[in-house]
Amino acid sequence: MAATRIVRELMEAGIIEEFDVRSKNKSNKRTVGRPRTGLRMVPDGLFAAGVTVSAYHSEVSICDASGSLYAHSRLENLPFESGTEAAQFYAKALRELIEKTGIDVERMVGIGVALSARTAPDRSEIVTSEYFGWENDGGSFCREIQEIIDLPVEIENIANALAIAEMRYGAARDVRDLTLIHAATFVGASVVSENRIVRGASGVSGLIGHFRAEEQPLICVCGRRDCLNLNATGFALLSRLGKLDHQAFDRSRLPFYAASLLEALEDDNVSDLVADTGEKLAPALDCIAKLLGPRMIILSGHLGANDAYFEGAKASLERDFDYSTDGPFRLVQGSITSVRSAALLALHAFCFSDRLDFERFALRAKRREESLYG
Repeated sequence: MAATRIVRELMEAGIIEEFDVRSKNKSNKRTVGRPRTGLRMVPDGLFAAGVTVSAYHSEVSICDASGSLYAHSRLENLPFESGTEAAQFYAKALRELIEKTGIDVERMVGIGVALSARTAPDRSEIVTSEYFGWENDGGSFCREIQEIIDLPVEIENIANALAIAEMRYGAARDVRDLTLIHAATFVGASVVSENRIVRGASGVSGLIGHFRAEEQPLICVCGRRDCLNLNATGFALLSRLGKLDHQAFDRSRLPFYAASLLEALEDDNVSDLVADTGEKLAPALDCIAKLLGPRMIILSGHLGANDAYFEGAKASLERDFDYSTDGPFRLVQGSITSVRSAALLALHAFCFSDRLDFERFALRAKRREESLYG
């Protein structure tokens, strides 16, 4: 009876709907008892918004309850110097996108924020960002967004957001233990064990960009010259292509790094160099596989999911570390873009969880019914 009541309330709120299971099952086999009735989300019953803070394809987006991208807008001239200014910039752009689509904000479950930073989602905080040079913000980024759009906000490291999205909608469905590598200008990882993000005792995990590798004529954000960030990343690739006139990573050049890397990845003449950059990731992948024992390792990001980079990493694993597809883990390319991952993060946090604000949607449905019938 409780299940029936809950289902009825969800249907009245327009969140789920019934469908004929027999239309999905072509078997003519007779069953005993009442015919089964399927339940599924109404795609346009709820929506989720996303903010992808990136020097690459910075975008605000909206997806429906099925996880399909409904609308998105790419942003230019981004203010990365200040987290507060960035939050206001993205929030205003998202508000404009919502108004443009005509979606009722009351039908939106929340906003997901994905960015290159160490985060504390339980406190809605950016802890620190080596990439942007931001310190602990005490939750101000999320508060700035909520000042402009009155919806709950979930903030997450981009690699973790991608891992969550891959588990629910992408390559890692039904995979409980995995590691996702996000490779772009720099490289980071998300570790998932038993369907849970591993954050470490102090919230630090996945910092594989600082694994020791070959020494290079470059300087990492940590001050060293032998980080994986200087070997298997877009920053390393741009240096090898002669695109850099400096050695130390310069945060003021973030848009330049992004635009130059995207341009390089479109050039077939540098595919061998891209593959060689992917090969330099293989030792780290072998260490991850032996230490964590994941069922799957996903290469994601603008560089990580690139065909040449992926094949380079895979070839090195096969040649130097005895990797095979029949082994303990599978190496796969990511299927979820960073833009889509932000909105999917909001669905994960505020729709497919006990944080769904059902009372708000039920009240909206009641008001709609009263307006129709008086």
